Amino acid sequence: MVKAVQTHRRGYKFSLIANIFILTGLLFTLSFQANAALKITASVNQNPVVQGSSFILEIRANESISASDWDSSALLANFVVGRTSTNSQSYNINGTKSHVTTFTTVLMARKIGVYIIPAFTIDGATTQPINVNVISSSTASSRGLNNRNIELKVNVSNETIYVGQQFIYTTTLYIAQNTKMQSGNLTEPTVTDGVVKQIGKDENASEIINGRRFETITRQYAITINTAGKTTISPTRFEGQVSTAKHGYRFGSVTPVIIQADTLHLNIQTQPTDYQGEWLVSDFVQLVEELQPLQNSYQQGESITRTITLTVANVDKSALPDLAISWPKTAKIYPDKPQFTNFAQQGTHFSQQVLSFAIIPNQIGELTLPALSIPWFNNKTQQQEWATLPAKIVTIVASENNPPVENNTNKQNGETNSTSSLASNDSGQTDMQTSSTSTTESSIWRWLTFIFAGLWLLTCVTWFFLRRGTQQISNQKVANTAKPDNIWPQLEAALKNNDAKQSSRLLHAWFKQQWPEIKDPHLASLPMSQECLQTCQQLLTCTYGKNTDVTNWQGQALLAKLVKLRNSKPAITTSQQPSIKTQLNPS
Repeated sequence: MVKAVQTHRRGYKFSLIANIFILTGLLFTLSFQANAALKITASVNQNPVVQGSSFILEIRANESISASDWDSSALLANFVVGRTSTNSQSYNINGTKSHVTTFTTVLMARKIGVYIIPAFTIDGATTQPINVNVISSSTASSRGLNNRNIELKVNVSNETIYVGQQFIYTTTLYIAQNTKMQSGNLTEPTVTDGVVKQIGKDENASEIINGRRFETITRQYAITINTAGKTTISPTRFEGQVSTAKHGYRFGSVTPVIIQADTLHLNIQTQPTDYQGEWLVSDFVQLVEELQPLQNSYQQGESITRTITLTVANVDKSALPDLAISWPKTAKIYPDKPQFTNFAQQGTHFSQQVLSFAIIPNQIGELTLPALSIPWFNNKTQQQEWATLPAKIVTIVASENNPPVENNTNKQNGETNSTSSLASNDSGQTDMQTSSTSTTESSIWRWLTFIFAGLWLLTCVTWFFLRRGTQQISNQKVANTAKPDNIWPQLEAALKNNDAKQSSRLLHAWFKQQWPEIKDPHLASLPMSQECLQTCQQLLTCTYGKNTDVTNWQGQALLAKLVKLRNSKPAITTSQQPSIKTQLNPS
């Protein structure tokens, strides 16, 4: 009996150990099968690839995995990494379920050479590394491989560039005729210690290259580098999505694309050692001036407007020099705020500074308007030059409406003497009368004086505000009634009624209607005869000049000149300074 029990116990122990081994084997087998079931592969859509062109890396798994399971940071060392898209699909074939997950990433090689896309591990499954050969565009062309549907090219406007000089960086995107851009973004170039600013709008055109038609998108940037020496312009890059039609059929699926232009290396020249003055480098600098009114002589106290315009090519308006002028003490100067503008003409970009001064001469004789000289360096001739305005002498005569100062002084002195004599004759009687009543009446007169003074001040203040409100209402009426369709009838009526102030207000509005292409019309800029110009100037001098009498002004002469001008209005020139074209393109 004892032996049978022991044998039973030994059999039980053996079966328990066997079950443990079997269970461990099953768990190991299941774990191995689970790991072996996940497979991932990596592939690229082209090899070799052209420098500056993108290619696609695809990671494919046969199970459902999350996008966070794949880390692409290992690619940043050698490639520009675009965005990653994830596609997950499930299949059921003959009762068997399967799942496929695809990661698609756009890559672009930074430099020419052979690069390795490393192996990636996800949940124990590992891809194989891929060798990618990056070749230049010329090498691809020699092998017949450079048949890209999208190209990006850049160039600069100057071969020799000086420090502080503005040059134009032009980038052009070429899109083949069988390619359609769905979306895209063009990044701007970057420089070290400089300013990059986009100018103008994008220009669309078409071009045929090697028998293929491309649609082009051109964008320009104005770049100024402030440090001399070797520098690099980091290129622009296009990132977008395109679709390509095959064999003339409908466009296919959308493909992400990254295209980068070539990096430009420049050597910025320093300022010449023999240059004198404030540094200004350009290929065109011009100074012009204008006097208003333009006449042989001016009366003392009459306002003279001197307008100076500085025009510089290929320089940002923030870099224009200050115009320092030493004015004579025989006149009062009232400068306006400088006006800065930019404009383009014949593909050249200009910056312009306009300064206007109101000059009030206070002495009779000759008034010298000082000269002005601006140094600049001509980057075409490699020489220093000066833009100058010569001094101008104008004649100042006595004002016709101002009486001599000596007569006024004598008259005032005479009145003062007569008053003093009368006061001395009556002093005795006045003192006797005042002495008897000063005690009782001084306080009464003091209070009456205060009361009448207060009433007088209140009357003046009330009159001032009422007059101001009347002028504002009058100006509003003129502004509201001076519509484009009824300016001329009102101006004609004002001239017939010899109303100088109303005629002056309406004349400026009528000039704007006749020549809308001129932003701020003034007499010298309008295409009219010299006689009409002088007649208009007489009206403006009459209304805005000092010590003038507008009651005796007659508007019939000006009306006749304007009627003749209105019936045969010449065309205004499109350029404010026609000499710019001649100087830029000398014959």
